[in-house]
Amino acid sequence: MLRFCGILALFLLVAPMTALGQQGRTLNIGALEYFTNEIMSADDMNWPRGVRHMAPEMLDTYGITVGLRRTWTAPDGQTYNVQVAQVMQNKFSDIENVTVPVSGAFKRVHRNPYPTKQLDGVNWTQTFDQNDPVDPTIPSDAMIYTAIDLWPNANPRMDIRVERWAYVFANDDYDDMIIMEYRISNTGSQTAEDVVIGLNAAVHSEAHYPGDLWGDYYGATYPRYVGGDASADSLRMWYAWRADMSSSGDQDDTGDPHSQWGYFQEPQFMGHIVLHADASASDESDDPNQPFKAGWSQRDKVKNLNEASQTEVYNFLANSWDVPDYPYDTFYDSDRNPSTRENGYFRVLEKEPGKVAPYGIDLYSFDSEQEQEKNGFFSFGPYTLAPGEDVRIVTAFVGGVIPSRLAIDAGRAWDGGFEGRPVFGVCDLYVANQAVPCNNMPGPLSYSDMHGHPIVQSGDVYGLEFDPVNGGLKVTEAPMVPGGNTLTKTQKDDIIYLGQKLMFETASMAKRVWDSGNVKYGQGTFNIPYAPAAPSLVGFSENDQIRLQWSDNTQDNSRGGTITGWRVYREYKRPPALTSPYDTTFIRIADLPVSQTEYVDTDVVRGEDYYYYVVAVNDQGIESSPFQNRTGTSANKEDEALAPTRAPAETWRSEDPLEGVVVVPNPYHVQAAQKYPGKRLNFLNLPAYANVHIYTMTGDRIQTLEHDANTGDIDWERQDTFSTMEIVSGVYLYVVEELDGPRGNPTGRTAIGKFVVIK
Repeated sequence: MLRFCGILALFLLVAPMTALGQQGRTLNIGALEYFTNEIMSADDMNWPRGVRHMAPEMLDTYGITVGLRRTWTAPDGQTYNVQVAQVMQNKFSDIENVTVPVSGAFKRVHRNPYPTKQLDGVNWTQTFDQNDPVDPTIPSDAMIYTAIDLWPNANPRMDIRVERWAYVFANDDYDDMIIMEYRISNTGSQTAEDVVIGLNAAVHSEAHYPGDLWGDYYGATYPRYVGGDASADSLRMWYAWRADMSSSGDQDDTGDPHSQWGYFQEPQFMGHIVLHADASASDESDDPNQPFKAGWSQRDKVKNLNEASQTEVYNFLANSWDVPDYPYDTFYDSDRNPSTRENGYFRVLEKEPGKVAPYGIDLYSFDSEQEQEKNGFFSFGPYTLAPGEDVRIVTAFVGGVIPSRLAIDAGRAWDGGFEGRPVFGVCDLYVANQAVPCNNMPGPLSYSDMHGHPIVQSGDVYGLEFDPVNGGLKVTEAPMVPGGNTLTKTQKDDIIYLGQKLMFETASMAKRVWDSGNVKYGQGTFNIPYAPAAPSLVGFSENDQIRLQWSDNTQDNSRGGTITGWRVYREYKRPPALTSPYDTTFIRIADLPVSQTEYVDTDVVRGEDYYYYVVAVNDQGIESSPFQNRTGTSANKEDEALAPTRAPAETWRSEDPLEGVVVVPNPYHVQAAQKYPGKRLNFLNLPAYANVHIYTMTGDRIQTLEHDANTGDIDWERQDTFSTMEIVSGVYLYVVEELDGPRGNPTGRTAIGKFVVIK
């Protein structure tokens, strides 16, 4: 809350009040969830999506800055020989004067109709998703278009328009990336000289102190790679990760291991990669010498118009790095040769002798007392734009991370950041999408990466290998940590830095996706297999079962192949022997023919919550998005839970004694419920309609539960009083009062009992 309040206060200082009402849209069909608004002032990413024990916020201080050489008088009365416009998250935004949205331009478009989600009669589909336009010809599965005019009311006007198309994919081989295509055009009648474009973004959740975010620029020697030097940098990418903070002392807190349970909360690697930059307004070929300036800067050292002048911001864009000199950075000049800071246009991290991480990437230690978080920065240009001309820049955000179950189990074995500490005896196997009991544990494992280098030796703690064909990670046996095992630092690094390798694989894939397609300004196609349309889902909590029904959307499927069947997935719950965190892995529980659009899950237990999604499968074996109809994605996950009920107790329909009401669990341990979400206080064997009154032993009525579901049970989910206070430990009385209908009148039949709460 403190961070939010600080951001809000800063936003109010640097932006007109009208900016608070800007439209926003989310691209939410893949594992990388992206949000933006119509002036690009609040871009945000969540990745990996849906993994609640990880910190998913992966974008901060995103900004775009455009400058050119022109003599003009700013609104403050000062005359400059450069004109700069900028929008930067949390730093600067002026919607009325500087970056003005083009009226009616902002929109999100889906390739297929967005599916609906209705659970126990409640519609959980976002209204914006349902109302946005559908266009089966767009290049991706979903797209957001944004357009802003820069200084349109100044004298003279800047006459530059910035347009951006954001593309995402549902195919799970491509849903860890989002491609951004920018068009910077001259809309005026005069030639724009020395146009420079800056893009900055902190691609990780740790965007503020302490200094535990590491980052690096890979790409200083990229032109040599294009020229045939295989040893040079093969991509142009800034990337970041949650690394070890030197001020943490003996603790190695890489990946942010949970202080109590050990699991890695931030094992992600996120990159911002340049895919294309026009050589000039008349040459649309990709210029390998762009960006002409790149690397990393402290978050506060990226110049912004709220704190710096027009000239200072332009000089930051156009000139070499003007930053403090640190012992752990190095520079390359414009010819891509090692250089001094004064002539350095590419800032990368210096190698620390003798400290090399897995797969050849060097590790560095930053101290939170000296260093703020890293912010990746690119400068493109300088360009000359005659009236009507434009240049195009294409980037992508890409991610890589180890499987969430491995982050839990390996982090538990590493145990809070200290090597060699024992962990409690547990094992949790996951083989071929099925949970496997501990007594079926496979034997010693030995796997290699895609280059034949051993990842783990026989008998080590997990089984993973890279797929050299698709460039992805395969969980071949099980991410597992047998009970009592610990990880060495080397083993722990091997596991976490698999995410780094996956990020590079995704970045390379993004480059291939862009280069092999023919997409330009929201038109054309990408040369990838598209996923089928996701079905709309309806779920019902029924007596001792869950019923799922979905739409036959084969008619709506655009360019997604022929739908040949359906698959039903249900959230897997870790065994009760394990404590926090709650596992969110989904298990495939049914493969169904295309003619069957209903599934009844009878392998359920009353009192538990269940979450599902249903995907279409096409003739290439590609599944539709697992996120569009997934249940449990609202802010309060339990609101979307499906839970089996039971029929009203027969004793209430006869003259038998009313002694069948049961409270489970009894006693009720509040702390256990916090460790195992879904564990609730349940009243069973109820009549079809009733009020359940709850009293203290002194006779004070503290709560009444209204039961009007025509079932035989009800959950007391919140365990609070009328005044919303949490209940305390003690013995409580309940009185079940039968009603003659939903919220009807008492019939005179009651049942009375006790239950115990332990906190």
